[in-house]
Amino acid sequence: MKAAVLGTGSWGTGFGRHLASLWSEVVMWGVDPAQVAAIATTHANPDYFPGLQLPPNLTATLDLAAAVAGADAVFVVLPSQAVRAVASRLRTCDLRPGCPIVCLSKGLELDTLKRLSTVLEEELCHDAAGGSHRIGVLLGPSHAEEVVLGMPTALVLAGRGDGWHALQGHLAGPKLRVYTNHDLLGVEIAAAFKNVIAIAVGMCDGLGYGDNTRGAVMTRGLKELARLGIALGGRFDTFYGLSGIGDLITTCTSRHSRNRNFGEAVARGDHDPQEILRDAKQVVEGAVMTQAALKLSAKHQIELPITQEVHRVLYSGKTAAQAMQDLMERSLRSELE
Repeated sequence: MKAAVLGTGSWGTGFGRHLASLWSEVVMWGVDPAQVAAIATTHANPDYFPGLQLPPNLTATLDLAAAVAGADAVFVVLPSQAVRAVASRLRTCDLRPGCPIVCLSKGLELDTLKRLSTVLEEELCHDAAGGSHRIGVLLGPSHAEEVVLGMPTALVLAGRGDGWHALQGHLAGPKLRVYTNHDLLGVEIAAAFKNVIAIAVGMCDGLGYGDNTRGAVMTRGLKELARLGIALGGRFDTFYGLSGIGDLITTCTSRHSRNRNFGEAVARGDHDPQEILRDAKQVVEGAVMTQAALKLSAKHQIELPITQEVHRVLYSGKTAAQAMQDLMERSLRSELE
């Protein structure tokens, strides 16, 4: 079987390496000539995993059409705001009839507030040749730095309708367990929103607060996540699954988390938040999701106090310390609200 992985970043590389242990051929597509050349010729990605050897059946190309030609499945591992543009190009490629398109990116399209599976459905559900393609997502607590080393990981595969169990079997391996979930909306909202809470936790860490604060922000953040997700049509239990509380715990507590690390850097006050974002090697998806979540909260009249304070720190010049103080001084209420 052949897999096409669109994206040569850390997660694309980590997931590609996992697939190469199960599939006969894995072709990664990227836009950085030096990075693609390194993967194709030396079987290494020194930008993210220096010294780690990639398997010989994992290669890379700058040619999108060549990457997906004959692929049994296409996996999208791109920054959220780049998904539509690449999907539009992919639509004109010679995709295998019925080839599923699975998104591993976490976020929403900021301009439209659409989930990435919706973006892919609009661009690729029917390709230029008239072929139809199932759209799904593969999300959950999955730091690339651990997946690439073969550390045990569990993810959730979600998509509309039945027929995902066959792919589930082709994705699961001794070190990566895959569950299925029909709640596509809930899985995507949970995986995207938890990055906002990870920034908030990082800010608390940067202020020198301890475990009590971290536990409070994570728990109340989960409440916000579920409140928004359920209002949008997601299932309650999804937010207490792998893409919800599982990904939230991992992202809020890990040294690998770029969103948590970003929040910590912001709270230290060494640089302006927007300067930190510009200098970041990888996209901090939580910064984009903060804007999207607030737009959704206004549209659906949902209260998201932690998200609101993160947004004020990132975009209105408020200090992280003042944001936390304002959260602590909000009017008292029942925990169940």
